[in-house]
Amino acid sequence: MKNNIILILVVTIISIAVIVISIVVSVGNNGVEGSSSSSGESTSEIITTPTTPTGSEPESSAADTTSSQTESLPPSEPERVTDEQTAGDIIALARSLIGTEFADGGESPEEGFDNSGFIYYVLRENGYITCPRGVAAQSEMGAALGYDQLKPGDLVFFSESGTLAEFGGIYAGDGIMIACLMPGTQVKEVNITTSYYTAHFFRGVVIA
Repeated sequence: MKNNIILILVVTIISIAVIVISIVVSVGNNGVEGSSSSSGESTSEIITTPTTPTGSEPESSAADTTSSQTESLPPSEPERVTDEQTAGDIIALARSLIGTEFADGGESPEEGFDNSGFIYYVLRENGYITCPRGVAAQSEMGAALGYDQLKPGDLVFFSESGTLAEFGGIYAGDGIMIACLMPGTQVKEVNITTSYYTAHFFRGVVIA
Protein backbone atom coordinates (compact mmCIF):
# COMPACT_ATOMS: atom_id res chain seq x y z
CA MET A 1 0.00 0.00 0.00
CA LYS A 2 2.78 2.39 0.87
CA ASN A 3 4.58 1.52 -2.34
CA ASN A 4 1.46 2.28 -4.38
CA ILE A 5 1.16 5.75 -2.82
CA ILE A 6 4.80 6.50 -3.63
CA LEU A 7 4.29 5.36 -7.24
CA ILE A 8 1.25 7.58 -7.64
CA LEU A 9 3.17 10.60 -6.32
CA VAL A 10 6.08 9.95 -8.69
CA VAL A 11 3.72 9.66 -11.69
CA THR A 12 1.93 12.83 -10.64
CA ILE A 13 5.19 14.78 -10.27
CA ILE A 14 6.38 13.56 -13.68
CA SER A 15 3.08 14.56 -15.30
CA ILE A 16 3.24 18.03 -13.76
CA ALA A 17 6.83 18.39 -14.96
CA VAL A 18 5.86 17.39 -18.52
CA ILE A 19 3.00 19.92 -18.55
CA VAL A 20 5.27 22.71 -17.27
CA ILE A 21 7.94 21.91 -19.85
CA SER A 22 5.33 21.92 -22.66
CA ILE A 23 4.02 25.33 -21.56
CA VAL A 24 7.55 26.79 -21.42
CA VAL A 25 8.43 25.44 -24.87
CA SER A 26 5.15 26.75 -26.35
CA VAL A 27 5.66 30.22 -24.91
CA GLY A 28 9.26 30.28 -26.21
CA ASN A 29 8.20 29.38 -29.78
CA ASN A 30 5.50 32.08 -29.84
CA GLY A 31 8.03 34.68 -28.80
CA VAL A 32 10.43 33.65 -31.60
CA GLU A 33 7.66 33.75 -34.25
CA GLY A 34 6.50 37.17 -33.07
CA SER A 35 10.02 38.52 -33.25
CA SER A 36 10.55 37.00 -36.71
CA SER A 37 7.26 38.43 -38.02
CA SER A 38 8.04 41.87 -36.68
CA SER A 39 11.48 41.78 -38.26
CA GLY A 40 10.03 40.69 -41.63
CA GLU A 41 7.49 43.52 -41.70
CA SER A 42 10.18 46.05 -40.93
CA THR A 43 12.42 44.71 -43.71
CA SER A 44 9.54 44.71 -46.19
CA GLU A 45 8.62 48.28 -45.34
CA ILE A 46 12.17 49.46 -45.86
CA ILE A 47 12.36 47.77 -49.28
CA THR A 48 9.02 48.92 -50.67
CA THR A 49 8.91 52.50 -49.40
CA PRO A 50 10.15 54.85 -52.23
CA THR A 51 12.91 57.21 -51.27
CA THR A 52 14.21 60.36 -52.93
CA PRO A 53 17.95 61.09 -52.88
CA THR A 54 18.85 64.29 -51.10
CA GLY A 55 18.97 67.26 -53.44
CA SER A 56 17.01 65.68 -56.33
CA GLU A 57 13.39 66.16 -57.43
CA PRO A 58 10.81 63.42 -57.89
CA GLU A 59 10.37 62.34 -61.50
CA SER A 60 6.82 63.70 -61.67
CA SER A 61 8.00 67.13 -60.53
CA ALA A 62 10.73 67.16 -63.19
CA ALA A 63 8.19 66.21 -65.87
CA ASP A 64 5.84 68.96 -64.77
CA THR A 65 8.67 71.49 -64.92
CA THR A 66 9.60 70.40 -68.47
CA SER A 67 5.98 70.66 -69.58
CA SER A 68 5.65 74.13 -68.09
CA GLN A 69 8.82 75.30 -69.81
CA THR A 70 7.60 73.94 -73.16
CA GLU A 71 4.26 75.74 -72.87
CA SER A 72 5.97 79.04 -72.07
CA LEU A 73 8.18 79.00 -75.16
CA PRO A 74 7.30 81.58 -77.84
CA PRO A 75 5.70 80.39 -81.11
CA SER A 76 8.23 78.95 -83.57
CA GLU A 77 9.13 80.84 -86.73
CA PRO A 78 6.97 79.64 -89.67
CA GLU A 79 8.81 77.82 -92.43
CA ARG A 80 9.65 80.29 -95.20
CA VAL A 81 9.22 79.25 -98.81
CA THR A 82 10.69 82.48 -100.21
CA ASP A 83 14.49 82.55 -100.10
CA GLU A 84 16.47 85.80 -99.85
CA GLN A 85 16.94 85.98 -103.64
CA THR A 86 13.21 85.66 -104.32
CA ALA A 87 12.35 88.12 -101.56
CA GLY A 88 14.87 90.56 -103.05
CA ASP A 89 13.31 90.17 -106.52
CA ILE A 90 9.82 90.81 -105.13
CA ILE A 91 10.93 93.98 -103.35
CA ALA A 92 12.91 95.20 -106.38
CA LEU A 93 9.89 94.85 -108.67
CA ALA A 94 7.61 96.52 -106.11
CA ARG A 95 10.02 99.47 -105.82
CA SER A 96 10.27 99.78 -109.60
CA LEU A 97 6.51 100.43 -109.68
CA ILE A 98 6.61 103.36 -107.22
CA GLY A 99 4.78 106.28 -108.76
CA THR A 100 2.24 104.16 -110.67
CA GLU A 101 -1.24 105.66 -110.27
CA PHE A 102 -4.07 104.02 -108.36
CA ALA A 103 -6.77 102.64 -110.68
CA ASP A 104 -9.87 100.87 -109.43
CA GLY A 105 -9.69 97.26 -110.66
CA GLY A 106 -6.19 97.83 -112.08
CA GLU A 107 -3.59 95.10 -112.02
CA SER A 108 -0.85 96.19 -114.41
CA PRO A 109 1.64 99.10 -114.75
CA GLU A 110 -0.11 100.22 -117.93
CA GLU A 111 -3.57 100.62 -116.44
CA GLY A 112 -2.52 101.27 -112.83
CA PHE A 113 -3.22 99.30 -109.67
CA ASP A 114 -5.74 99.02 -106.94
CA ASN A 115 -4.57 97.73 -103.58
CA SER A 116 -4.86 93.99 -104.17
CA GLY A 117 -4.04 94.39 -107.89
CA PHE A 118 -0.57 95.68 -106.99
CA ILE A 119 0.17 92.64 -104.78
CA TYR A 120 -1.35 90.34 -107.42
CA TYR A 121 0.87 91.71 -110.19
CA VAL A 122 4.14 91.67 -108.21
CA LEU A 123 3.68 88.11 -106.96
CA ARG A 124 2.58 86.66 -110.30
CA GLU A 125 5.55 88.27 -112.03
CA ASN A 126 7.76 86.43 -109.51
CA GLY A 127 6.23 83.03 -110.15
CA TYR A 128 3.36 83.00 -107.67
CA ILE A 129 0.76 82.30 -110.35
CA THR A 130 -1.77 81.03 -107.81
CA CYS A 131 -1.91 84.38 -106.03
CA PRO A 132 -5.61 85.22 -105.57
CA ARG A 133 -7.19 88.50 -106.63
CA GLY A 134 -8.55 90.13 -103.48
CA VAL A 135 -7.05 91.33 -100.21
CA ALA A 136 -8.93 88.93 -97.92
CA ALA A 137 -7.89 85.92 -99.99
CA GLN A 138 -4.30 87.14 -100.26
CA SER A 139 -4.10 87.39 -96.48
CA GLU A 140 -4.83 83.64 -96.30
CA MET A 141 -2.31 82.44 -98.89
CA GLY A 142 0.45 81.54 -96.44
CA ALA A 143 1.45 81.08 -92.81
CA ALA A 144 0.38 83.94 -90.53
CA LEU A 145 2.98 86.17 -88.88
CA GLY A 146 2.99 88.52 -85.93
CA TYR A 147 4.13 92.12 -86.38
CA ASP A 148 7.57 91.37 -84.90
CA GLN A 149 8.06 88.37 -87.19
CA LEU A 150 7.90 90.29 -90.48
CA LYS A 151 10.82 89.93 -92.86
CA PRO A 152 11.51 91.49 -96.28
CA GLY A 153 9.39 89.88 -98.97
CA ASP A 154 6.49 89.03 -96.65
CA LEU A 155 3.01 90.39 -97.17
CA VAL A 156 1.47 92.60 -94.51
CA PHE A 157 -2.22 93.38 -94.00
CA PHE A 158 -4.28 95.82 -91.95
CA SER A 159 -7.88 96.08 -90.84
CA GLU A 160 -10.02 98.73 -89.18
CA SER A 161 -12.80 96.27 -88.42
CA GLY A 162 -10.45 93.66 -87.02
CA THR A 163 -12.44 90.82 -88.60
CA LEU A 164 -10.73 90.49 -92.00
CA ALA A 165 -7.91 92.04 -93.99
CA GLU A 166 -8.98 95.28 -95.70
CA PHE A 167 -5.75 96.52 -97.31
CA GLY A 168 -2.12 95.53 -97.45
CA GLY A 169 1.19 95.63 -99.23
CA ILE A 170 4.64 94.10 -99.56
CA TYR A 171 7.00 94.41 -96.62
CA ALA A 172 10.41 95.78 -97.62
CA GLY A 173 12.04 95.72 -94.18
CA ASP A 174 12.90 98.41 -91.62
CA GLY A 175 9.23 99.17 -90.97
CA ILE A 176 8.48 100.00 -94.63
CA MET A 177 5.62 98.62 -96.75
CA ILE A 178 5.27 99.20 -100.50
CA ALA A 179 1.61 99.53 -101.47
CA CYS A 180 -0.97 101.28 -103.60
CA LEU A 181 -3.55 102.21 -101.02
CA MET A 182 -6.45 104.31 -102.30
CA PRO A 183 -7.84 106.48 -105.11
CA GLY A 184 -5.85 109.64 -105.69
CA THR A 185 -2.58 108.06 -104.56
CA GLN A 186 0.25 106.17 -106.20
CA VAL A 187 2.37 103.13 -105.41
CA LYS A 188 4.63 104.33 -102.61
CA GLU A 189 6.62 103.37 -99.54
CA VAL A 190 4.59 103.54 -96.33
CA ASN A 191 5.96 103.70 -92.79
CA ILE A 192 4.02 101.06 -90.84
CA THR A 193 5.64 101.84 -87.48
CA THR A 194 3.23 104.73 -86.85
CA SER A 195 0.48 104.37 -84.28
CA TYR A 196 -2.24 104.00 -86.95
CA TYR A 197 -0.61 101.00 -88.58
CA THR A 198 0.47 99.28 -85.38
CA ALA A 199 -3.06 99.68 -83.99
CA HIS A 200 -4.70 98.26 -87.14
CA PHE A 201 -2.19 95.53 -87.95
CA PHE A 202 -4.09 92.41 -88.97
CA ARG A 203 -1.40 89.88 -89.88
CA GLY A 204 1.73 89.27 -91.83
CA VAL A 205 1.92 86.39 -94.30
CA VAL A 206 4.76 84.18 -95.44
CA ILE A 207 3.77 83.67 -99.06
CA ALA A 208 3.57 80.07 -100.21
